[in-house]
Order: sequence, then C-alpha cells, then structure tokens
Amino acid sequence: MGVLSLLAAPTGVLAQDYLLPDAPQKTEVAAACESCHGIITVIEHKRSPRQWDDIMREMTQQGLVINDDQRKSIVSYLNAYFGQATEFVPRPSLIRGVGPGWALALEAAETAQKACRLPGGRGPTVRVVDSAGTTIVLLTGDGVSPITLLNSAIKAATVLRFKEPSGVVMKRLDGDPVLVDEIRNDPSIGMVLQGGVPIMVNGDELIGAIAVSGAVGPADKDEICARAGVDRIRPGLDRIALRLR
Repeated sequence: MGVLSLLAAPTGVLAQDYLLPDAPQKTEVAAACESCHGIITVIEHKRSPRQWDDIMREMTQQGLVINDDQRKSIVSYLNAYFGQATEFVPRPSLIRGVGPGWALALEAAETAQKACRLPGGRGPTVRVVDSAGTTIVLLTGDGVSPITLLNSAIKAATVLRFKEPSGVVMKRLDGDPVLVDEIRNDPSIGMVLQGGVPIMVNGDELIGAIAVSGAVGPADKDEICARAGVDRIRPGLDRIALRLR
C-alpha cells in the first residue's frame, strides 16, 4: 500500500465514497480504502471487530499514515456498518479436479462439434469439464440457441453426479420417484437431458464429462456426437490412466 496521510488526502481519492453509508468517519474510511485497493474490496464481506482492527493495523504496517485516534475511528465505522459478531471465514479457492487436460478436451470438443455440424456449418454447443465440474473447454456453434449453454452444463452435472451417461439417468426416471425428487432438488441439474457422456479411465475412474447440446437429428444425436469426442481422445486417456495407477 502506498503512503497516504488522511490529513491531506489527494484530490479525487474519494471516487467511490457513494458506496459508504453517510457518517462522520466516511471521509476517513474512503480515503484509507481508495489509497490502494478501492472500497469494494472492504465492503465485500462483513467481519468481526477483531478482524477489522487487525486489518487496519496491517494497513498501517504497509504504509498507511494515520494516528491511533484515526484508526479507532475507522474501525468504529467499519464495525457499525460492516461488522458482525462472528469472524468472516473465506471459502477455500476452487481446486481443479482430475481431467483430460486442455489439449485432449479441445480435441474431444472439436470432434464432437464436427460430428454434429450441419452442411451449412452450424454446429452444437460442446462442453468438457473435469472431475470437479470445472469447465475446461466450451465451444458454441454459429447461430446456436443460447439455451444450449445451460443445457450442456446440466448434462455435464448429471454425468458427474451419477457417473453414467445422462441419457441412462433419464431412462431411470420412469418409476423412480425418489430419483425424480433427488434431481429436482439439485440446483445444478433440476432436469435430465440426454447428451452427456462420462470421460473414464481405468474402466471406472471418472475424470470428467463431455456434453453436447443443440445437435439436429434423432433424440440421441447429442449423445452420439459426445461419444465421438471421447472415442477420438481414447489413446490420450489411456496415457492418463497409466499415470493415475
């Protein structure tokens, strides 16, 4: 953080002060925040009194020039408007799961899209995700409906949850009200659509999924094209399988 004296805040430093509630300490808080990282960073999460005090002490160690009374005044404001009794615990960063890797994912997606491409050049949406559900590759064809992006995500999520093609899950819905409720209450799925296929190694080890949406043809056209993508990268998947053993 650069050195800033609140007694002589530079002109224009309060550009985001509209984000703060009006109170006597507002100018001090805005000047302290905007001297380095902006106000959004501060008000994004509520914190405990101890955390706000620790943050202000850390800022002074990094170069913010304020006296003890100013620090207490700022902490008082933050506790009043952005405080909470319990400490804020940040969520852990998302971790990429095991997957086919970018190169294989792109090859599978391009193969699947080509398999479903119409003579005029229009192709479907193809999504490849890793075992944690993180999208590795997303291809959308020219003129394809935007709903195919959502549908491809639903299909991939279905595969990851049940570790089988989404079309197989769809067939199991008939006569299984428990499964219907389970899917209906899963915010990442909600409904089951055919066209998602697992990417497996070592026979039964799931490392991702490929999902196609928007292909023109029979009901299973999306799945046929998704399987073409997996078949294309099978040699590469076999190499991954050796590394995972």
